[in-house]
Amino acid sequence: MNPSSPRGRLRDALLCVGERGDLDEADLSAAVAAALRELASEALDERSRVDLVTVGAEDHPWGRSLGLRLADYDVELSDVLLYADESHLPSQVRESCPTLNQEEWEAVLLVSKLVFTGLQSEPEPVRDDAGRHQQVTPRPPRSVARERFCLALAAISERPDLHQDELTAQLRTALLNFASETPDNKEAAQRIAVLHSGEPRQGPRLCLSRSGVAFAEVVLSADGSPVPSCLREEFPDLTQDEWNAVIQVTGLTLMAFETEPARDAE
Repeated sequence: MNPSSPRGRLRDALLCVGERGDLDEADLSAAVAAALRELASEALDERSRVDLVTVGAEDHPWGRSLGLRLADYDVELSDVLLYADESHLPSQVRESCPTLNQEEWEAVLLVSKLVFTGLQSEPEPVRDDAGRHQQVTPRPPRSVARERFCLALAAISERPDLHQDELTAQLRTALLNFASETPDNKEAAQRIAVLHSGEPRQGPRLCLSRSGVAFAEVVLSADGSPVPSCLREEFPDLTQDEWNAVIQVTGLTLMAFETEPARDAE
């Protein structure tokens, strides 16, 4: 781990969201927001819309969990990506990644959704006073499957001793153990590969197995694309800026789990 870099700080902050502990939710949100802004300044410049995203909680019938959400629309980023995976491959993504096909685009969105889900905290039991949660809430430890998925993601940047084939196999197994072996998940897992992709000095990254294109590059190339019609149907008030924020934070999150380029470590 390289916490002295923007990627390392964002990775640390995101992993803290789902860790067991009593850290104040506002402190968690501030740490993630600061790390996102720092990496966005480096990667996106003035295009950044990451301030529209926050760490927040949602009460479900099965419990309450922390995760990344749109601040004003109050929806989890994983839910936005859940419905976005029905979208057509944006023309600008096709131009930036000409070898990419529709099935790979859908796989990138599905895996990104699972990454956000994996980084969430384990659900806490919803109490009778669910509307009056204390600011400091003890979070339960990650499940074994969730923890192994997070460790497999972190290993891409933190385990230089492992060969890329071993990292790939570990990530595929962890993803399916965490997300379940549905046909869509099994197909998406086969499209994952940890590869040395991009510039000559770029280390291992989460990539598409067929083309070798990095997931982060695919997602960030969709920045500014129109809000997909399938999302309009599910989230009719979603703005273009909020959609841009989802795309940007997804891309930056994927970047945070890549190995640092050698030039950044000099």
